[in-house]
Amino acid sequence: MGALTDQAALAAALADTPSEQEARDAIARLDDADLHQIDQAILAALDRSWKPAGLITTGLVLAAPDAHEDLPELVYALRIHALAASSRIETRGDPRVLRTFEIRLPTARDDD
Repeated sequence: MGALTDQAALAAALADTPSEQEARDAIARLDDADLHQIDQAILAALDRSWKPAGLITTGLVLAAPDAHEDLPELVYALRIHALAASSRIETRGDPRVLRTFEIRLPTARDDD
């Protein structure tokens, strides 16, 4: 869970959500295998064209397996940031605005 994010920041982000306890419980159950599964789902949703990160996170939340059905979209957004930090995906735009923040698989050259 340490790789996910700062616990205090995540708790603060969840403070105003209606299903805060369910989300906290789901996050507490995450292990390295779950994070790997989430990362793989993000990568599988991408190709080398730019896509809005918000579209990807929403789609993943809607298609989440039962074990992840209570995870908030924030978890997927944080995993996107972790993938970007490890250079597994490329980003452009403001990462705080999922609607306009864009992501894609890395390319050999930037032709867009």
